Amino acid sequence: MPMRRSDVIEMIGERVVTFSILGVLSAALGALFYFYKDLPYGGYAIGLAWVLLVGGVVMVLFSVYCSHEMRKVTSYKVQCPFCSGINVLTAQPEKDFKCGLCHREVPIKDGQVLPVFQVRCGYCNELNFYSEKNDVLICEKCDHEIPLTIEEGKPVKHVPKAYAVSDDERLYELTLVGHGGHREELIAALQHMLALNRNQVKQLLDEVPVTLLTGISKKKAELLQAQLALHDGAAEFHPLS
Repeated sequence: MPMRRSDVIEMIGERVVTFSILGVLSAALGALFYFYKDLPYGGYAIGLAWVLLVGGVVMVLFSVYCSHEMRKVTSYKVQCPFCSGINVLTAQPEKDFKCGLCHREVPIKDGQVLPVFQVRCGYCNELNFYSEKNDVLICEKCDHEIPLTIEEGKPVKHVPKAYAVSDDERLYELTLVGHGGHREELIAALQHMLALNRNQVKQLLDEVPVTLLTGISKKKAELLQAQLALHDGAAEFHPLS
């Protein structure tokens, strides 16, 4: 997989700076040792001076070589089909890669960028993108599976249940199984929830456990259970057989 041209240049640039600084420092230190070679015991440092001088020159020459290699880095421009941003790589990509601007996987087939299509999620109305390489699609916002149109005769593929949200299509019944000390608050909540008068609600409380609603969705049952819990009402919900 070709690298981004900017990453390659940055990597080479770091080498140029590092070896340039080390080379100059090494040469300067070697020159300092050589300058004091005539002092007492200075002869012992002459060998080290030459090593530092030679090493410094080599590192500087290597940094110059790296600078020359930086100009040889090739560039290949690839336009992202999602955001239309330009990605500059060192060669033509053969595999999918992540766009440096929108961070989406750019689909590649036979070295060419595939066109992408748009589809809205039927659950949350979020706009999603896909290409011909997608057999299945999960909404980026709500994680529901989005059915894709496929060729006639081609088997339909589905996302494994562990990777996508699946709605419970069963119907449930909500049962009040107990209540606490905040009886008046619970009565008011049940009046609003069941559209009953006060006497009818009080009679229900005297007959617990009692079924409050039946044939409702799981989400609604969970919501009503939480509302009753705020008023010390204990409720359970079970799927209808």
